[in-house]
Parts: sequence; structure tokens; C-alpha cells
Amino acid sequence: MAEAWILNINKYFQVYEYNNKLKACLDIYQLWEKDTLWWEEVKNVSGIEDKNVTWDEFQQYFKEKYLI
Repeated sequence: MAEAWILNINKYFQVYEYNNKLKACLDIYQLWEKDTLWWEEVKNVSGIEDKNVTWDEFQQYFKEKYLI
């Protein structure tokens, strides 16, 4: 599920020339319900802020979420 979602969002990003931090921010903004709560927990545990996360880092966190 995570892989398919990431593939689809990467198709969208191929059309637009966003930098890696903006890609992550746009993606974080689209999180919904349980995924929003999951992301808040990741930030709290990791001590990170939305504005400092790159797209590559976010993808890794997201993939790890679905591997557990």
C-alpha cells in the first residue's frame, strides 16, 4: 500500500518541479486521520519539524510505518 501511494505521488511530482522539502510539506499536508496522528507521533519521537523534512526522509518514514 505504501509503495503504491508513493509511486502515485511521485507521478504527480514529475509534472511539477518542487524541491524535496516542498514535496515533503505538500505530502504531509495531505495526510488524513490516522496518518496525521502517526506523523505527529513520528515528529515528537524524532524531534523533527515538518519544514525540515525532505521528501526522501518522509518516504522512508512512511515505508517504515507500513512495514511494522
